[in-house]
Amino acid sequence: MEDRVMKRCRIGGRRLLVGIVCAALMLLAAGVAHAKAIAVGNGLSTSSDAKVAGTEAARKAKEALGDNKAKAVLVFNSGALAKGYEQVLEGVASVFDAAVIHGCGAYAALTQDGNEGSAAVLAIGGDVEVTTAVAETAGKDDDEACGKRIGEALKDAAAKGPGKVLILFGDCHVPRDDQLVKGVCSVLGETFPVVGAAAFGGDIYVSGKKVKKSNLGLLLTGNFTCGFGMKKDMTPEGLITSARDAFKDAIGDKKDKVACVLVFDCGGRRGAMQKNNNFPQELEAMKEVAGSAPIFGFYGSGEIGHPTSGAPSQGVGYHISACAIAIE
Repeated sequence: MEDRVMKRCRIGGRRLLVGIVCAALMLLAAGVAHAKAIAVGNGLSTSSDAKVAGTEAARKAKEALGDNKAKAVLVFNSGALAKGYEQVLEGVASVFDAAVIHGCGAYAALTQDGNEGSAAVLAIGGDVEVTTAVAETAGKDDDEACGKRIGEALKDAAAKGPGKVLILFGDCHVPRDDQLVKGVCSVLGETFPVVGAAAFGGDIYVSGKKVKKSNLGLLLTGNFTCGFGMKKDMTPEGLITSARDAFKDAIGDKKDKVACVLVFDCGGRRGAMQKNNNFPQELEAMKEVAGSAPIFGFYGSGEIGHPTSGAPSQGVGYHISACAIAIE
């Protein structure tokens, strides 16, 4: 009798152990699956106070990011706050680690909540790797070489995947943006996924500090896909429809999987829409296509992207460039 009891106890113990191990493996698998997703949170401020604008936008972004740790934080501030950039960065750094804060000035910051922002912040987390490279440019004759230096610095990280996208911005006013892109892609490949723009005033922010006469490449790699769209139409109606069409090309059939849409628009387009009194309609056209997905970017002076997914990347002007990051 005692032997039978002991045998049953051993069998029951093994079953319990197997059950515990299986449950642990299931939880681990669920955690890994969850961690695979790129996580984003953004925020917009319209405050004219530089520090308040940076702080407010950053707090909104942190709240939207949830429990995820920010691995990269992008901040774009309007030209109106250009002289107060240090206060903008100070405000963002009161919320996030300054070491991961990068960005630049803009004609205006842009999110799904508005396209007249004084500051916008995007926090990126999840199971995504972030690699940055900064290279100085001596001027228009050095832009391609500057791009090559960025490409070389990112070459090893760019070999990872399966998903990847390079966010590129800095001192590259059109037509210099195209030379910068050519340099980068001469190293990483003609169709390597690139999106970005020329910074307002040419200056960039690297690890919470201003850097002059330079360009920055922020490479994201992880388990995601990217779609691209880039359009130009300066007619009153076309300024709106081109935004809608760029978003359609970028998002494609993955509307329900989009984690974020990055958008880099032209300051000249912005001025034309303001003159036409149809500026608010552009953001509405973007949101019509993007649905509930976060939108983040700025109005600059030269756009970088792909006319369609898989096409060679370009640096252009008077365009709108969109990149939809989707979770598979």
